[in-house]
Amino acid sequence: MRSLRTPSPRTAVTVRALASALALATALAGSLAADPARAASPDGLASLERAEPCCQDPSSFRYEKLGAGATLDFTIDRRNPVFEFQAGRSRFRAFELPRDGGAYVLELRSFLEGPADPRRARVFYPVIAVLTDDFIVSRSTDLDHLRFELPVFERAAAPAYRLVVPLDAANPRERYLVVYTPASLLAPRPLAVTTPESAERATREAYLGASAHGRFRITLRAARAPAEPGADAEAAAR
Repeated sequence: MRSLRTPSPRTAVTVRALASALALATALAGSLAADPARAASPDGLASLERAEPCCQDPSSFRYEKLGAGATLDFTIDRRNPVFEFQAGRSRFRAFELPRDGGAYVLELRSFLEGPADPRRARVFYPVIAVLTDDFIVSRSTDLDHLRFELPVFERAAAPAYRLVVPLDAANPRERYLVVYTPASLLAPRPLAVTTPESAERATREAYLGASAHGRFRITLRAARAPAEPGADAEAAAR
């Protein structure tokens, strides 16, 4: 899995830091091997494979309307339908965008779930597919677009992964959004540790297990119009 956070700049990696990272990640990997429930989602691939897909294609999805300026809290759990996406089977929610021709910015937060022990915390890593009015995928996000937020430093009410999707008025055919997660993240995975980067990744994956269920907040706000050239200088001169 590719990194879900923007790596902090590093000027050097000491032998001690590397040894500590390798030792920690190796210990966590061993802990996961001894307790596979930490690495596998409780509603993992086996459960999704047994579930009956809801539809043949996205035209049959039930789309919930998103109003301009709306903030919606929702969940994805066993009550939601399953679909066979290109990334594998996933439970999902689908939304219809406003049809007023405006430009918007959509923010989705996926909150960490589970006990305070970070080794047992779980999170739904969201992907958003933007569909046209004839239910064809226009574009989609990937895991590299996710940013981790802590309530101490950010506007999040709780630790969450944040995803931002601009919706341009120049693309009036983009009408729908689908939120799901890649199936490959739900399977137990060996944690290979050979470099500082892989140690960091292994440690992160050990602490934050991918889940097929999640709790979310979605916000749709109007995009700010770009400032006209020279507007800032004119305002400063007043």
